Amino acid sequence: MGKKVYFLYTKAFSDIGSMMELVIMNAVIYSMTKSTSWLAAVLALRVCGGILTSLFSGVIADRYNRRKLMIFSDITRGMSILVLCIFPSPLMFAIVAFIIGALGSFFSVSFSADLPQIFGEENILKINAFISRLAAISMVIGFLGSAFLSTIVDYRVIIGIDALSYFLSAFVLIFYKWENTVKKGDNNQWKQLFNDLKEVKTYVLIKPLLVFVFIVFLFQTFSASSHNVGVPILAEKISSEHATFYQGLIWGTWGIGGILSTWLIPKVSWLKQHYLFMYYGTSVLTSIGFILFLSNHILWVVFFFAFFTGFFDNAAGTYFSTMIQKTDNSIRGRIFGVANLLNRVGFTIGFVAASPLLSFLSMPHLVWLFHGSLIIMILCVTSYLLFKKKFDFNYDQIQQNENELIISK
Repeated sequence: MGKKVYFLYTKAFSDIGSMMELVIMNAVIYSMTKSTSWLAAVLALRVCGGILTSLFSGVIADRYNRRKLMIFSDITRGMSILVLCIFPSPLMFAIVAFIIGALGSFFSVSFSADLPQIFGEENILKINAFISRLAAISMVIGFLGSAFLSTIVDYRVIIGIDALSYFLSAFVLIFYKWENTVKKGDNNQWKQLFNDLKEVKTYVLIKPLLVFVFIVFLFQTFSASSHNVGVPILAEKISSEHATFYQGLIWGTWGIGGILSTWLIPKVSWLKQHYLFMYYGTSVLTSIGFILFLSNHILWVVFFFAFFTGFFDNAAGTYFSTMIQKTDNSIRGRIFGVANLLNRVGFTIGFVAASPLLSFLSMPHLVWLFHGSLIIMILCVTSYLLFKKKFDFNYDQIQQNENELIISK
């Protein structure tokens, strides 16, 4: 990977800052207002910002220089975060949360879409595994770091670290350049918006495999809302006095599992060939893992299956990103925009549904319901593809077959 890897390290540092900022922002807004409504509003605005810009960011990423879009996103987010040090009001926290969510889509879409251009198509699975490994490490450090620093420094220091991480990422991107192969923007960009969205709709519909991958991904993000709600509840049941400590241990164990799997994937040749099979298979095993450890209070069982779940969850994310990055570069930004939209929508639907369901369901039953629906969906999709005789576990071969079919038509 050479010097290019420094870009990934700076992004990982930015992820650590973002994790600490998310935890601290939630804690500060609740401390200021003593209101769960304000806390929910800040969380909702962050998600809504991402939903509103997901497709739009994909269009822009396919028409303008993606590297410059990432620089713009980093600098603007860094400056927005610093505003909270000067004007720490609940309203300002809400505004900044929306801005971070909205601009985060521009960065994530541009970053994911241009990885094949930066590191080469032939290295993309290896790179995605490395990024997933760094993300798991960043999550562990960010979660534990925020808990530790919040006890010894003012929250402004942690916000300042997050802002610094954005500026450092922008600084590296300014001096590191790669070939920009996307279409140039023109004066009619805004008039072309709907045509661009129509183009991506057509592209997705003529790629049946991509449709089925997106269907499973939507259910996957929906089911993920249950364990994001479930882990704090489980930690509270294990020990109400040390709930934060056990929550950190659970996610830390999950992260260690992810680090191991993303180290293993590039080293085993069979794992590098069957993307679709591995994505569906690891997604099912991830759901089984969440069901098992969130249905237990026995510590060794919880930690064992947290590790098991992290192992397969990060693998599933690696395979999903790799499959999406195999789409045409000219439309890849918009495809990732669709993926980003599905991600936000799935989480939103899940979180909205979880609250009323928990009024008459226990947390384990909620996890069974949500993750069980994902398992059933994957089994249905797999059965359908087998019935249609279109199911080949080699994703590249399916894509080639579909392209040949389209050309013949």
